[in-house]
Amino acid sequence: MRLLGAQPFAHERALQVAFAPRIGGTLRINAAESGGGFLTLLGVTDWNPGDVIAHIEPSEAGPVDGTAGTDAARLLLLAGRRMSWAVDVDDGLLPGWHIRARAWWGDTNDERPTLLSVGFCDATGVIRGETAGFVEMFEAATFPAQVVHVSEHPATPCAPFLLEQFLRTPADHAAIAADLTQALSSTATTSDDLIFGGALLAQLTHSPMRDTYDLLTSTGLRRQKHADAILLSLGAEARSILRHRTLGYSLQILAHDLRAAGPAMRAWLASSFEPAPRSFDDIRRDYTRLMDTVGAATGARFLILNRMSTSGREDIASYAAFDAPLGDTLANVAAKEMNLMLHELADERDLFIVDVDAAAADLGGAAHVPDGVHQSAAMQARLRTSVLEVLARL
Repeated sequence: MRLLGAQPFAHERALQVAFAPRIGGTLRINAAESGGGFLTLLGVTDWNPGDVIAHIEPSEAGPVDGTAGTDAARLLLLAGRRMSWAVDVDDGLLPGWHIRARAWWGDTNDERPTLLSVGFCDATGVIRGETAGFVEMFEAATFPAQVVHVSEHPATPCAPFLLEQFLRTPADHAAIAADLTQALSSTATTSDDLIFGGALLAQLTHSPMRDTYDLLTSTGLRRQKHADAILLSLGAEARSILRHRTLGYSLQILAHDLRAAGPAMRAWLASSFEPAPRSFDDIRRDYTRLMDTVGAATGARFLILNRMSTSGREDIASYAAFDAPLGDTLANVAAKEMNLMLHELADERDLFIVDVDAAAADLGGAAHVPDGVHQSAAMQARLRTSVLEVLARL
């Protein structure tokens, strides 16, 4: 059989189906239906509707979702575009290092919105959950949806990076690749240099905001347009980023990601880039340009996670000892000013704010967001609900 048009699931080497039962109980797996070993991971078997792979012994609690009288399982489809197949693993629910991972309910062909997360690590846990398999998101969702998450490593997705990524031409991609290739070929390189450089190049030469999607459902294959909503993180917007000295593009790499780079990559970053300071007004303009440009081209609307501005542990009795402006010195003051900027922007643009600051104040910032970024499960659940409420209205 020859396929007409583009091949479905191009570049997505991981495609899984997770069975979500409608009843609670104990899962009993029929070992005789599996060859075990590598055949469990890599084997291909003809489908026989009469085969019983596993069954559930129901608990006394009854159905888990209130659907009495049915034993059908919901089907959660997951797909991933791996950063590199050669350095990955195969076992588990959507395992390995994916530059893009996504999930959707496959037992319905209803129209569904698509949420694209290109945020910082404060968005990752909210979207992908404890096991990185989107399980909590789809447990909480009461409507069909597709949820997509793009890796924030090694480059952090700040607004100018995302805008330039969206606007690049094939010629721009070629120039960036040639520059990086020249840098890595002019000195001794290590495996760390090559892995880091390959991952960075993959981010620089592809915009996830232009992606369309193949969806496998109970009625067959369908194509989904660009994302309806895009989730960003205000925490990704640093007051100083990097700018390439000759090609002019923006880049931000956090210290913990930079530690993964080899010596050749570090030397290239030090010699080919210069610091680019940003004021709050600059960050606001970057957001405005990004939302206007992408929104006009794809129709996508934006959600932004704001910043936690206080943990409750601050004990400054007097600010007299600090130079003005305080936002250049004190992180909690800078966070408040950034949040204010975001609220002012929301008055002018079609923007939804996911209020991390309010949720932290309610639950307790010191206990649930101790470093101001990484959240507890309770905090993630609160923010997940907020994101889904917005998505349901689109």
